Amino acid sequence: MATMRKGLILCLVFGLFLAPCLVLPASAQGSPIPAVELDCGPSDPVLDVRPTSDAEVKLQCTVTNPTSASEVISVETLEWDGTLVELALSEDSFTLAAGEEDTFDVVFTGQTKIPASTDYSFELGAKVESWNNLPYGQLPDGPWVANTTYSGDLIIESYGMVELLLSDVSTRYMDTSEEVEFSFQVTNKGNDDDLLEVLFVNAADLEAAQFTFPSGKKVNENVPYQGTSGVKTLSIRAPSSVSEDLRMPLIIRAQSGDDDDAPFSEITIQLDITAPSKNAGIDGLDSLNSDSTLLYASIGGGAILLVLFLVVLIRVVTKKKPNKNKMPQIQQPIILPEEPVQQPSADDFDDLFDDLDESSSSNDEFDDLFDDL
Repeated sequence: MATMRKGLILCLVFGLFLAPCLVLPASAQGSPIPAVELDCGPSDPVLDVRPTSDAEVKLQCTVTNPTSASEVISVETLEWDGTLVELALSEDSFTLAAGEEDTFDVVFTGQTKIPASTDYSFELGAKVESWNNLPYGQLPDGPWVANTTYSGDLIIESYGMVELLLSDVSTRYMDTSEEVEFSFQVTNKGNDDDLLEVLFVNAADLEAAQFTFPSGKKVNENVPYQGTSGVKTLSIRAPSSVSEDLRMPLIIRAQSGDDDDAPFSEITIQLDITAPSKNAGIDGLDSLNSDSTLLYASIGGGAILLVLFLVVLIRVVTKKKPNKNKMPQIQQPIILPEEPVQQPSADDFDDLFDDLDESSSSNDEFDDLFDDL
């Protein structure tokens, strides 16, 4: 008796499932049991995390009711292990007629500069909540309801970014045929390992002006994520001759070798070459530095002092030279009379002659003066 009752119940359930198939046209007929399909495309989502991006990507998914009756379908996230990225569904519930489909977005929002080595897995589930107006609790368990899932991976896109480090960016003053070296380093500021390159951007213009590059025009190195290259060197040699002064820029660029869209880092250095005819005059002026000027001033001052000393010495020696024709002057002693003699007329004449003697002495002094001349 119990077996017959159980069989009757099963027949009623099958009859309930098959009833929609009998009333629907052939074009709308589908699965006779509750089912759902979920498709999010053949490729995994890729998140752009460049510093200039918004770090967001959308994955469009399609949910389909493949059955012959209407369904209420729910979508949920079954697995997500992202810590730097958030996952959200634009819609999570759908009411679909037999054979109908609808779309929704899976939105991934993260931070910028996430390392490219980061990998997040996710799994979505689509579930039949109601079929032909029968709620999920009244649907049979097991293979009678065909729910589905979709699994995928979120990929972090690699990007390149470089920084050129060159300490001396001053103008290089060069002579003809002179070689100048440039030492530099490059920092990898991208989110993945990168083959970084450094090159002379305007090498063609410099070659047209007769510059040469003894060590080549570029150099590269594999630099790990957030790493810095070793010290690299490139050199440039000035033309062997120039007819006039030459001034040209040298543009040194560092760029990513793995990301063609990556921004580059550039430094411009001026190269100045003076024509030889002008260069010689400039060298002569440069040689007159402060020390040389002081030395020459000291020598000139010493020469002037020496000339003045010689002039004074000559004048002194000439003035002191004795006159060979001059007779020595003997001072006459003054003899006082023992007794006054009353001879006024004779005394007056004596005084007169004495005055004449003194005039003779004065004449001798003038003779000495003329002798000096």
